[in-house]
Amino acid sequence: MKKLAIIILLSLAACDRESSPEGRSKIRDENIQKQIDDLRDQNNTLRDSIRTINRQLKDLGPENTFK
Repeated sequence: MKKLAIIILLSLAACDRESSPEGRSKIRDENIQKQIDDLRDQNNTLRDSIRTINRQLKDLGPENTFK
């Protein structure tokens, strides 16, 4: 009986997400999605910075820009 209980406990402990190919692929997909979200946020930040720089350059006027 003890052996059966130990076997059941060990099999339950081995049933986490990392133990199956499907679980590992879900973890990988979640990590990739997080990286994509981070890149999207960085892209938006860069776009906002470029807009601000463009506005400032336009405010300077053509007489203050390099030719």
